[in-house]
Amino acid sequence: MKRILSILTVILLTTILINPTNYSFAKNHKKTVLKANSKSVKSSQAPIPLMARNSTVDGVYVQLWNTTSGGHVTYFLPPNTPNPIVLGYLPANNDIYNVSLTSTGGAHDMWIYWEHQSHVTGLVANGMALACVSCADIRIFN
Repeated sequence: MKRILSILTVILLTTILINPTNYSFAKNHKKTVLKANSKSVKSSQAPIPLMARNSTVDGVYVQLWNTTSGGHVTYFLPPNTPNPIVLGYLPANNDIYNVSLTSTGGAHDMWIYWEHQSHVTGLVANGMALACVSCADIRIFN
């Protein structure tokens, strides 16, 4: 079973790394907004970095669904990254997200801003406003 999971993980990683649509969500969303109503978008809006850290030996897949625009993006949070890294950027607006974390191995403590579960292999949080720097924070440990 672990061999199959490892093979699927490698295939998924290869697809994510090669796929040209794996750009930051903010960049794709900003283009759509600019085309739809170019007069109402402020160019001074700085994107919010999606920060994540993973103190475990297992990688974690992070999926974000923007329930406002309907877009989605997938990131891979590598194992043994105890210091925060930027997974991508989110637009600084009031969009609502559904977030899913999935471990490639064992159960861990998972945090997404206010959502927390202990000793789980996956965590889903719906209806999250991640448009502030302290909100766009994911932590995996234990």
